[in-house]
Amino acid sequence: MCLLGEQKKFEDEIRRQLKLQEQVHTDHLQEALAIKEQETDRKLKRALSEQSETDSLKYKSQLAAIVGRLRGLEAALKARMEEERGASNAQILWSACQALARAVKSAPAGAPVETTIRPLEPEIKAVTKAAPKEDPLVTAAIQGIPEEAAKRGVFPEDVLRARFLKVEQVARRLAMVPEEGASLPIYFLSYLQSYLIIKNANPIPQYEIEDKPIDVNKLNTYDILHRARYWLDRGDFKMTLRYMNLLKGAPKSIARDWMNETRILLETQQAVDTLLAYAGAIGLVFLGAGDSKVSQND
Repeated sequence: MCLLGEQKKFEDEIRRQLKLQEQVHTDHLQEALAIKEQETDRKLKRALSEQSETDSLKYKSQLAAIVGRLRGLEAALKARMEEERGASNAQILWSACQALARAVKSAPAGAPVETTIRPLEPEIKAVTKAAPKEDPLVTAAIQGIPEEAAKRGVFPEDVLRARFLKVEQVARRLAMVPEEGASLPIYFLSYLQSYLIIKNANPIPQYEIEDKPIDVNKLNTYDILHRARYWLDRGDFKMTLRYMNLLKGAPKSIARDWMNETRILLETQQAVDTLLAYAGAIGLVFLGAGDSKVSQND
């Protein structure tokens, strides 16, 4: 009986030890599985993080390329808009300068031409508005236009040509009369002399026509009027005015108004010619830029 009891105790001890070992083994397996699970989870998270980072970099790279193209397109559109705006402004400036030139060149139709001159201020304001802001050349050219032309207007060339013929006729008749006036016999002699002297009797020397230096003191009133008429017939009001400025005495007094109006016209024309040349140059710049870009695209 005692042996059986000892055997039973031994077997119970073995079972207990086996259960402990089984429990320890189970705990070990669970711990190993937990560690393996943690390692797997860490690797998975790392892989997901790396994949997410790769996808993010790829997306950012694609997005940067798209943004770069969009910015390039935006810059190209802005440049194109600036060119179109510049070309449009150049066309507007050219049209405004042309309108000013037409206003200077001819008088409005409908009424007697000498009473139909009008102020040039509307055309001048249009040019100022169409020109680049605070452009020094346009400002200088507009400032070169006489105030009389802006506020009153200018007599066109055809009117001044007709007035010159009247001035020339009276100046010839008063060639001997001083500026302060003279007695009636002097007027009579001067009037008679104008009929006795043949117009354009002496041809103008070639060297004088070529604008070479001459002795103006040798020219009398008839010579001066002859030369002034020569240049007037050829449309050169500048040379005509230069000779008319040589007049003395009563003829100069008679011609003073005509000379003043001619000076106003010439100064205005000079300013208008400058504006037209500048507007044309700006237009050519934009036209050349446009042709260059077309060639590059081709």
